[in-house]
Amino acid sequence: MIWAELKKLKRHYLLPLSIGVVVLSSLLALFQLTGAANSVVGYLPLTDGILWNNITLTFPFLITFFGSYLMNREYSEDTLKNNLIVPVSYSKLKFAKIAITVFATFLFIAVSFLCSIVFALVLQYPFNLADIGMAFWKLLVTGISCLIAVMPIIAFFSLKRNLFLAGTCVAFVYGFCGIFVANTHFISWYPTTTGLSIIKYAPNSANYQISVSIFVLAICLFISLFIISVIRRKRDD
Repeated sequence: MIWAELKKLKRHYLLPLSIGVVVLSSLLALFQLTGAANSVVGYLPLTDGILWNNITLTFPFLITFFGSYLMNREYSEDTLKNNLIVPVSYSKLKFAKIAITVFATFLFIAVSFLCSIVFALVLQYPFNLADIGMAFWKLLVTGISCLIAVMPIIAFFSLKRNLFLAGTCVAFVYGFCGIFVANTHFISWYPTTTGLSIIKYAPNSANYQISVSIFVLAICLFISLFIISVIRRKRDD
């Protein structure tokens, strides 16, 4: 199932378009850093700007759009009935779609990381292996946490045909609200900002509760599995 989904994805514009959005988001972070008055420039501040844009502007809506659109294609191209005629359950089909979404998210993280390296080289920002490792760790953790945070939205808004755009809009607002939560005591409780808490985005902040962040992400995973495994099974019955 997963291999078949990858083959279909290769023939579609969705992945290149999504990568382009990630690159544009990284460029925006670069302009924000270099254009701000009295800003601290460097490789790690650049990476912080990229991951900030990722979790508040880009990843929530992009991951949701990507995952929901993959599922909606089965409706729009009228292939869902054919898939369900053969002995493949809806849950397995959906898990295959989610697996591809996870793969795409790791690709988005890798593109963000490469952008940070390329931009730093062009601007001649000094960095070392420790900085590279730290940057990759931050981008990886915040990217994965963002994926988990939007999984319930993907699962819910792909239950019916053509709801993926509504889910994408919800995810955008969901991520954007993280801007207002990030500097409060709720940063560890708000799903899209849990990654900031785990990596201790602002080292001197006392608002971070890593155990709470992990608990919140676990709840998001549970809700996603509940929607996929229980609600759809009842609908089929």
